Amino acid sequence: MPDSKEVNLISVDAENDLSSTSNSFDNGNDMDALGNDVVLDKKMFLINDAIDEIGFTWYQFKIFCLAGFGYSADSQLTLIPSTVQSFVQLQYNKEFPVSTEIAYAGLFAGALLWGISADLIGRRFAFNSSLFLGALFSFVVGGTSSYPMYQVFNFLSNLALGGNLALDISVYLEFLPFKHQWTTTLMAFWWGVGQTVCVLIAWAFLPKYSCSSADDCPSSSNRGWRYVWYVNSAIMMAGALARFFLVKLEETPKFLVSNNRDEDAVACLHRIATKYNRPCSLTLEQLTECGTIKSNKSFNYTWKGGIQLMNHHFALLFPNKVSSWSTFLNFFSWFGIGITYGLFSNFLPYFLSSRGAQTSNGSVYQTYRDNTIANFVCLFGPIIAAGLIFIPKVGRRGTMAIGGILSMIFLFCYTTVRTEPQNVAFSSITYLCIYVYYGCLYAYTPEVMPSAARGTGASVAMVFNRLAGLIVPLIAYYGDTSSSVPIWVCGTFIGVIGLLAITFPFEPTTMRSV
Repeated sequence: MPDSKEVNLISVDAENDLSSTSNSFDNGNDMDALGNDVVLDKKMFLINDAIDEIGFTWYQFKIFCLAGFGYSADSQLTLIPSTVQSFVQLQYNKEFPVSTEIAYAGLFAGALLWGISADLIGRRFAFNSSLFLGALFSFVVGGTSSYPMYQVFNFLSNLALGGNLALDISVYLEFLPFKHQWTTTLMAFWWGVGQTVCVLIAWAFLPKYSCSSADDCPSSSNRGWRYVWYVNSAIMMAGALARFFLVKLEETPKFLVSNNRDEDAVACLHRIATKYNRPCSLTLEQLTECGTIKSNKSFNYTWKGGIQLMNHHFALLFPNKVSSWSTFLNFFSWFGIGITYGLFSNFLPYFLSSRGAQTSNGSVYQTYRDNTIANFVCLFGPIIAAGLIFIPKVGRRGTMAIGGILSMIFLFCYTTVRTEPQNVAFSSITYLCIYVYYGCLYAYTPEVMPSAARGTGASVAMVFNRLAGLIVPLIAYYGDTSSSVPIWVCGTFIGVIGLLAITFPFEPTTMRSV
């Protein structure tokens, strides 16, 4: 494991005061590790001190809720296409199911578009716009009158919201005091909320307002899938409007400093401190004395300049061997969990059916009831993960290892399911373990990315996750859904990335993100 002095995060004892923290910075060990921009490292340290001095306020709590709502919206939009797919096929008499693949293609492109743009034009614009546009296009999906139009707006809605997940955690993290950094793990709780809400809505509408056969399926008798889109879109739009009108989001001070806007960063922090009657001793002179950063040099506002700046941000993710190893493990882990989750949620029912497992009476009502139970249980995964990270010598890495290994065990045991109660029990506990890992990975990734390229790093991680979603149908097809090959792939991936978590070079439980 790499020496702790090599990390590009600033080590800090949660019980030390600001003065002792500053003394620990003076030894230079942490600055040397960044290997990219010592001046920016110094400025980030001062910004972190100021945020710690202000502490956790209602402003951070509001961002926690609004960013969490983005998590919820992302999980809703990811789940809707597969949830209503069979009923859309009945509506338009199409046998080839492409809705899920189209959705993942949109999420893939959206992660690149919004995540990278957040490092170019700012966190605030991308944070607010992505959710609003995603909700708007989702409304249109529910009202489409042809299958091609349905797929076009399905793609656009996912394109709009595709990078939201990376932006949510980045925005929240960059305003967060160190002592409350653990709440980034807890935030994944909102993902489970979105899934549960989506399945509940499907359970409410699909059994009552859906056709059972394509032979007699007029639109008037098959409006359930439209209601699912409309209601979920309305919930997403409520969250989007709350971002515009209920909270005036400040541009994150770390983004401002990374773009040579020191004066704006200081003003931002002082506005928050003044509003909530908190101290903030940071001055513009302190940042100026650090020198001039070299991380974000001046680039021309042209296509060529934009591409150069994107390449520059990507290079910031690989400044040295230790950080490069961390970035590689992050990307591979997102790919691995994408394979695991996709196979688990889409493939296992076919496997059980081929083995004669009587896990359902075949009714739409029971199917969505069982899914609701399993998705509700997964809410507690991130809560358990948030508790595990406080156990000495466990932290983020140990929590991911525990979640990954337990997920592997229960996935392999899942093949013994033969009855409906067993199916509900095993699917619930498997979801729970996967979300222990998933919730911690969500928080860990932006924590170990440099702020100047945090949007880019988190978005590329999402791209690997979406790429895995596109590959899952191929694995299921060529692995044969009646064989055990896909389930071994599924369990092996989650086990491997769980073990790899132990080798991650950084442990944010005792370090501040830069």
